[in-house]
Amino acid sequence: MLRLVGEGKRVIDFGCATGYFSQLLTKKGCTVTGVEINPEAAKVAEQYCEQIIVADLDFVSVTAILPKQAFDVAVFGDVLEHLRNPWKVLEEIRQLLKPEGYVVASIPNIAHGAIRLALLQGRFEYMDLGLLDNTHLRFFTRNSVEELFEGSGYFVDTIERTKLPVISASTWVPRIDKNAFDPQIIQQIEQAAEADTFQFVVRAFPLSDNGKYAALKAQNAQLVMELEQAQSQLHQTQTAREQIQTQLHETQVTWEQAQSQLHETQAAWKQTQTQLHETQAAWEQAQSQVHQTQAVLEQTQTQLHETQVAWEQAQSQLHETQAAWEQAQSRLHQTQVVLEQTQTQLHETQVAWEQVQSQLHET
Repeated sequence: MLRLVGEGKRVIDFGCATGYFSQLLTKKGCTVTGVEINPEAAKVAEQYCEQIIVADLDFVSVTAILPKQAFDVAVFGDVLEHLRNPWKVLEEIRQLLKPEGYVVASIPNIAHGAIRLALLQGRFEYMDLGLLDNTHLRFFTRNSVEELFEGSGYFVDTIERTKLPVISASTWVPRIDKNAFDPQIIQQIEQAAEADTFQFVVRAFPLSDNGKYAALKAQNAQLVMELEQAQSQLHQTQTAREQIQTQLHETQVTWEQAQSQLHETQAAWKQTQTQLHETQAAWEQAQSQVHQTQAVLEQTQTQLHETQVAWEQAQSQLHETQAAWEQAQSRLHQTQVVLEQTQTQLHETQVAWEQVQSQLHET
């Protein structure tokens, strides 16, 4: 709605409540007059509006409460469905619009899929808020929205929509148990026109030459804006395309470098594989040599053990031989002593014999 109203407009905001939308309009440079039925809400809205009027549109004339005033835009934000005679109010508003003025209104869609499914179950239960707000007096579909404005002397220039899924947890529509319906019925309802439309947002111009001119002017302005947006998007797209081409070129260069590096890596890998094979062969040879050396070592250890045993045996024999030699030396010494004694006895015997010989000779 804010976009359809535009900027810098003189606006009459019907049902302004506490002024939440009026505040947004003011920020867009609009001058706002608010009309509200609730005095307390109107008091809050005063800070956002140039003028606040407390009135019930079902019981007063718009031209009576706003004498000799003219507006660029009349706004009805979810208001028309609360009125006993919205046709009358719209007709009166035509007298307050400037030659190129128009109406912007949001209107709930009674043909929303959740309402349809609830009706199939025999339910049409009013709620505090939403499509079945208990203060709604009128209910509209897309066709009846167009009929409302056409019957009040307008032609609808624009219809936009706010959306809400048919099956939703929102408290603004009836709660639907999907399992309570045949899946084909759910599918048919969800695919039906306007089934997920929550609100219609309408811009309508009076059926007059000025109104038609204003509508064409608005459409032209819209087309110019869309053209500018399209040109801006085209420029952005071209810029993005150039950036993408640059990135693509850089990516291609990077890819070629990566390919070259991959080739070098593959060559290095092959060399590494060859070296690994050679290293493995050398390792196997070394393992074989180690095995052979180990076998020789084991043989040497065996020979060393045998030599040690032989040396120990030789040591034992040497010890025995030494003991025998010592015994022989002892016997030799004893024999020598006996020999010396024998020689002494022999010498004494010889001396005695010589004495005997001498005596015999003397005799």
